[in-house]
Amino acid sequence: MYRAIVQRGYNADNPESTLELIEKPIPDAAPGRVVVHVTLRPINPTDMVNVRSGITARHYSHPVTIGSEGFGIVHSVGEGVSSVKPGQRVVPLMWEEGRAGNGSWQEYVSLREEMVVPVPDTISDETAAQFVINPWAIIGMFNDLAVPKGEYLLQTAAGSVLGRQLIQLAKHKGIKTINLIRRPEQKAELEALGADEVICYTSEDVVKRVKDITGNKLAYGALDAVGGDLTKKVTASVRRGGQVFIYGVLASSDATVRITDLFREVTVKGWILSNYWLQEDKRNMYIKEALEYLGGKVMEPLVGEKFDLADFQEAIKKSEEVGKGGKVLLVST
Repeated sequence: MYRAIVQRGYNADNPESTLELIEKPIPDAAPGRVVVHVTLRPINPTDMVNVRSGITARHYSHPVTIGSEGFGIVHSVGEGVSSVKPGQRVVPLMWEEGRAGNGSWQEYVSLREEMVVPVPDTISDETAAQFVINPWAIIGMFNDLAVPKGEYLLQTAAGSVLGRQLIQLAKHKGIKTINLIRRPEQKAELEALGADEVICYTSEDVVKRVKDITGNKLAYGALDAVGGDLTKKVTASVRRGGQVFIYGVLASSDATVRITDLFREVTVKGWILSNYWLQEDKRNMYIKEALEYLGGKVMEPLVGEKFDLADFQEAIKKSEEVGKGGKVLLVST
């Protein structure tokens, strides 16, 4: 038997009250499938959106397990599996099972062989547990935004785990960054990571600062995880014909844009990883580059506190604290 966090039904007034820890039998490895003993899994914002919206729970009458990524050890392999073997360190790619209510917030999961990625010795367990959501999104958005070397990329939520890795990758690629933060005490820390410019949007005039930094050229493009009224400042800080990708809803599920910036042909688009990860060519690119950048320490995710799987309610609270210090991990031994 093993432990799993499940969501039973949906309660709009108190979604977390529908979460509970249960025990389930360890699955057998069917032909072509791999059973992974998941030992680490981060609490991502997308996981909490899933819980609080009931996106998965509403679709099934049985209890569902959420969880978008993790790290583990191969427990057993089914007939015909040749790419991994028992005892091997791996990343389980969770979207197929997760959409079926069989996510990573449990200790064992069965996946198709193609959905298991071997982890090299150059990548730690804690980094491997964060192999997908943030690194793949950064790689995908960099690829689609196509900021030339030497130009400025503007980002919001720069102090987040994703934002910090974006700074590191941009530095590696020779792209300059303008980083928007909410708390001024984050400035020195981000500059030490390699941030070229840091703007506290709660106390500084963002558009004026961007104009001063760029000599009125403005940023080549922008990535926005916040939404709401901040998006208006972001679009106004981007060059004529530039692009803004909105990939998060930290402030609001709405976004405000000035019509005059649309007249400047600034394009505002939503960008979400789930639109791309089932495309085999994209998936292979994300895996290849994530292994390269994480293995080479070009990008290093910030790791926060660890909590036993049974302490998930406390872990959820910690994951949403301001200045929590890194991605909170749920741990199994």
